[in-house]
Amino acid sequence: MDLAQSVVEILLQKLVNTLIQEALFLYGVRDQVELVVFEFERMVAFLEDADSMQEGNKRVKKWVQHVRDAAYVAEDVIDTFILKIATSKRRKFLGCIKRYACIPVELKALHDVGSEIQRINNKIHRISESRSTYGIVDIGQGAGKSSADPILEERRLASPDFEEADYVGFQKDSDALVKKLTNESEQRRCVVSVVGMGGLGKTTLTKKVYNDPRLKAHFDSCAWISISQEYGVADLLQKILNCYFSKDKLKEVEKMDVNQLRREISKHLEKKRYLIVLDDIWSKEAWNDLKDAFSEMNNGSRVVLTTRKEEVALYAQSELHKPKLLNDKEDWELFCKKTFADGGCPGDLVGVGKEIVKKCGGLPLAVVVISGLLRTKTKESEEWEKVHQSISWHLVKGEFNISGILSLSYKDLPYYLKPCFLYLGNFPEDYEFHAKKLIQMWAAEGFLEERGEETLEEVGEDYLMELIQRSMVQVTERSSSRGIKKCRIHDLLRDLSISEAKEGMFLQVHSRINANAPPASRARRLAIHHNDISKYISLSSSTRRLRSVLMYAQGYVDLQRKEAKFLFRSCKLLRVLCLDSVIIKKLPREIGELIHLRYLGCTQTYLKSLPSSIGNLPNLQTLFVASHYDIKVPSTIGKMQQLRHLQLKNNEEGGGVIEGQPRLERISNLQTLSRVMAGKWMEGCLENLTNLRKLGIVIVTTADAEVFKDSIVKLGYLHSLSVSVRDIRLLVPRNSHLVKLRRSEQFKTQEWSLPPFSNLLKLSKLYRKVREVTRVCSIPSKPHQAYLELLRFKARPIGDFREAAKTPHSQIAGISVQGKGNGLLFTRVSSA
Repeated sequence: MDLAQSVVEILLQKLVNTLIQEALFLYGVRDQVELVVFEFERMVAFLEDADSMQEGNKRVKKWVQHVRDAAYVAEDVIDTFILKIATSKRRKFLGCIKRYACIPVELKALHDVGSEIQRINNKIHRISESRSTYGIVDIGQGAGKSSADPILEERRLASPDFEEADYVGFQKDSDALVKKLTNESEQRRCVVSVVGMGGLGKTTLTKKVYNDPRLKAHFDSCAWISISQEYGVADLLQKILNCYFSKDKLKEVEKMDVNQLRREISKHLEKKRYLIVLDDIWSKEAWNDLKDAFSEMNNGSRVVLTTRKEEVALYAQSELHKPKLLNDKEDWELFCKKTFADGGCPGDLVGVGKEIVKKCGGLPLAVVVISGLLRTKTKESEEWEKVHQSISWHLVKGEFNISGILSLSYKDLPYYLKPCFLYLGNFPEDYEFHAKKLIQMWAAEGFLEERGEETLEEVGEDYLMELIQRSMVQVTERSSSRGIKKCRIHDLLRDLSISEAKEGMFLQVHSRINANAPPASRARRLAIHHNDISKYISLSSSTRRLRSVLMYAQGYVDLQRKEAKFLFRSCKLLRVLCLDSVIIKKLPREIGELIHLRYLGCTQTYLKSLPSSIGNLPNLQTLFVASHYDIKVPSTIGKMQQLRHLQLKNNEEGGGVIEGQPRLERISNLQTLSRVMAGKWMEGCLENLTNLRKLGIVIVTTADAEVFKDSIVKLGYLHSLSVSVRDIRLLVPRNSHLVKLRRSEQFKTQEWSLPPFSNLLKLSKLYRKVREVTRVCSIPSKPHQAYLELLRFKARPIGDFREAAKTPHSQIAGISVQGKGNGLLFTRVSSA
């Protein structure tokens, strides 16, 4: 199950691109680089055969590791060479004398890389020639199918929606839990714990109960919080308050200490019958940290824990509920639902199918994952028998072992999905990651293959969908257009990804659990899941090979200036840098030295401006910065011709300020520009950003509105528009491709009307009085289209909303009216 094939394939794509894009840098060594490409291309033909042989064969496994290591060394040599030459050429601009001084540096770099590449070629040749010793031959079957394969397209269309849970075998457990939680004879605040092994379906069962209408009617207030093994107390308490408070109130909460947060929760819950779910709690300490926030009002309130540890449940003095394993009938029902679109198994597959299901031992997760694997196979008994035999091989002495089934599902992934799956180990336990950001990271790492006319983002969406269909990833939230918005990975699958990634030197994860573990000096990626950041970014010997650094602090932690400078100076080969909940007050100019950087994300900063050196990042694809201030963006941004996504988020209501008149039209691949202030930069520029898919803009002046109006109609690919404007009538763009429009509440008017967007899918942040609903709902609709409207209004009777939605021009597929802060959220779905 080694990563060698994936590593080599990614390296080959990178080397070919380098030969094309960096031709000037590679003068003098081009022939040797082409020889590296040739040798590795020969190697690929044998890797699939070797991968199938290495289970239980230490010699073959060692051969595969040699291939992987050689690929890593080749990547390091080429990247380091490009860095040296780029640095040298940049210095030439400092003056004529320094220019001539740089020539010996370039010549030495050429000589050094030439010698290194020659050694690599000799090593690869020896490795290739030694394959016959291990019985590895070219089986002539290629290196795996692309996700664009028509068969995969058919499976994608036929597969069920994995966002919908299949609650097979849970009805009795569900009814029993509902009864315990709504027992009127027990008025004390009681704790109920759902206890069992990983993969048993504790969270799935509890979610079913949590969403049960009987509970929604019984309790005044409900909240769901995921805890996991690593947590910050203040962070958890704030998450509880997030379930109750408005955005304005939450700004006050952010300034509170732990004791104040506990009191605030207790005060809010006072005199309410509440239900709070603490999902995936691991320790007695976690219960101690939270329990004082839950008021005891003797009114029938309940706290539900889900945990693998019975001692934690007993410590919380809770009533235990232990879900049972699925019986044979339930196992088979779940398997059929997950494997076949119609829920029915063909007769010739029933026998082997039941044998496979028996190996799952009644554990729901095992059934779901093995079903995901079988969905990718042809519906032939011979193919299923191979899977059955593989499961038997992976399970120890025929006994049930879920790790064997999960490992088999990973092994069965095509080469291009393996690094994508392992990359999920970067995220903390129970973390919900944004699909778009994940795909942008995959693109930055070079995991996404170029495929015809498709964008990298479209390829990434296919890859993510494949992992979802294989039940390796769970969808947790969808967008208004039903696209995938957020996902998570099950704890056991995350453990598998981290274990496999560590073995392949793909990733090293440092958390509070393994805080004392020595750093892996050869790891390609580093993820830090606690606040002691300086411990890891100060280890120079372990940082020079890093391609990714992802930091996820518990709560918030300051990144000191000296630490930031060291990070940027020592990790010169970085492609991805993600700082989540890491407070930065100033980006040092050394950021401009990371010429390989393709993704830069900073989600909690106090930045007022970006350094002009940011323009020295020629390969940057995604720049995401969230700040408490309006961020000034230097005009040098126009030099970043590979930029695809520029997202500037102000935690208040402002946006990024683009200084001067940068030549943004040179950035031909720019797809996202959000959220920016309108200004002079738009003149002759905005209309030429013809690949824009998403635009978020703040418009204040009439002059800017006129430029915007003239430009917007020329953006044929635009489908999402977020506008903050004083008067929406200033805009009146008539863009037939637009599917999403957002208007901020920041500016208010007495009267307004919408332009005729025929493809509009989403309206959000439209704060109006209810009498204006009919006008908004009269947007023209084509019979063959579907669209969704989201409108927020001042509170009025629900009946008024339903009457307003009765417009003759479209069919109403569904209506829901929900409380949202001080107002109501009205949803109308229209479909052909």
